[in-house]
Amino acid sequence: MNVKQFKTIGYFVKNYFNWSMDNSELESCIEDFFASENEEKKEVFRKEIEAIYVLNDSDLIREVTYKLGDRGMSTEDALNMIKLLYAKMQEAQ
Repeated sequence: MNVKQFKTIGYFVKNYFNWSMDNSELESCIEDFFASENEEKKEVFRKEIEAIYVLNDSDLIREVTYKLGDRGMSTEDALNMIKLLYAKMQEAQ
């Protein structure tokens, strides 16, 4: 799987949920993203989150956050991040 197809997730991690933040700040980062970004970027983000959630591949999630988001994370943290992002996407629809 090519991580570059998840570039908006990488953008989110790099610019909103960067290495200096911990998991307790993730929800506010999601809110900041949706308050700041245009509709097109938000829609692409939703589609990427849904696709990566369905794949449920922790190695892929970690690779996306590391290569595109400049942030390393544990398997558990990566899966929890995607679950929370997916839940927020479902609420927003």
